[in-house]
Amino acid sequence: MSAVTDASPIAALLASALPETHTWSGRPVADDLAALPGGPALYLLTDAGAAPVQLATTQSLRRVLLARLADPDHKPRRADLAEVVRGVRWRPLSTAFEGRWWYYRVARELYPNDYRRRIAFGPAWFLQVNWADTVPELRATERVWVQPGEFVGPWPTHRAARETLELLWDLFDLCRYPEQVRKAPQGTRCAYAEMKRCDAPCDGSVPLNAYSERCRAAWRFVTGGSLEWAGRAALHMKQAAAEREYEVAARLKQHVQAAEAWHARWARNVQRAERMDVLLGFRVARRRAWKLFRFRRGELIEGPVVAARKVGFGALAWLDAQPEAPPAETAPAVRMEQTWLYGHELYGSEREFALLVTLPEGRAPHDLATALADQMSRIEQEGRRRRGARPSLGSNPTAPMLPENDEQ
Repeated sequence: MSAVTDASPIAALLASALPETHTWSGRPVADDLAALPGGPALYLLTDAGAAPVQLATTQSLRRVLLARLADPDHKPRRADLAEVVRGVRWRPLSTAFEGRWWYYRVARELYPNDYRRRIAFGPAWFLQVNWADTVPELRATERVWVQPGEFVGPWPTHRAARETLELLWDLFDLCRYPEQVRKAPQGTRCAYAEMKRCDAPCDGSVPLNAYSERCRAAWRFVTGGSLEWAGRAALHMKQAAAEREYEVAARLKQHVQAAEAWHARWARNVQRAERMDVLLGFRVARRRAWKLFRFRRGELIEGPVVAARKVGFGALAWLDAQPEAPPAETAPAVRMEQTWLYGHELYGSEREFALLVTLPEGRAPHDLATALADQMSRIEQEGRRRRGARPSLGSNPTAPMLPENDEQ
């Protein structure tokens, strides 16, 4: 990459994202790096012309650069960075989430052609439907906010989203071949219609409005109505059994069990994308404090670091100071990828050590302080249970940076 001029957009990005700088002349020795901080950081190594050389995160900036650039015994696996690196820009970090977010934001601009390969998280998956279509179709996609329509999710994998889609096909008799329904009434009947597992809207056997209503019923199920649907199905099952329609009752029993299992597995995390508004909190390394963030419909808002004993008060004060539901200004593709990051945290190994409170209708719930206190207590108990396993961040930019479980 060529040198970064003071007037370039990249220079403005780096000045904002990586505000701290340090330079030296010639091949560095230990004294050249002694002034660097010893804490976690996102850093960018630069050459004599200030051109980027390497972007990474670390648990200790001074230690990793001493080892890579000034250790006479260090044998580089590839290029000798000490020969070309003449400076470093960095941003102090307090949490793993913060590191992943800032790494993504800088990498997206520095490496636009391959930044997705460099970041530590992949797509989150959603179900999507566009009610403006003549024939609605529920489909699995990772392109939340980019495609038109409504979304519900996230799921951690395409397979998980696809399994939910297949469940909806079974529970609501949705068509497995929607391209044929779009041809109605000239569509071709499939084997499911011949087995009487589909009423064949594709060839005009039933009107399209009936099929559209089944799609809407499926959407209501997956957007918060799963237990209500299971309750109604259970009543129908009992009625069928009382009328000795045992085959119908057995099928309904399977459906009820499947719906209840789906709810137990996914309902905690899955919601309408347009209603996503969540307060997140991550424990600060080596301090009795938490770093707050807000994830709001693809937008990520960075909050303050708050002492553990004041998290409830600090969160309320910070949320109250924010404008109510401002229009999204971030590009749809960035909102999509930030939603992927949120999904990564939601299903990742650190989820049990994070605070997460849904903000209904964009407002803090009345019991926010109590909810945060309960979650911190649970996290403390889990931390004590896992004491002894202290993951750390190496120089690999895709490695997780986890705060140590004990506070110092």
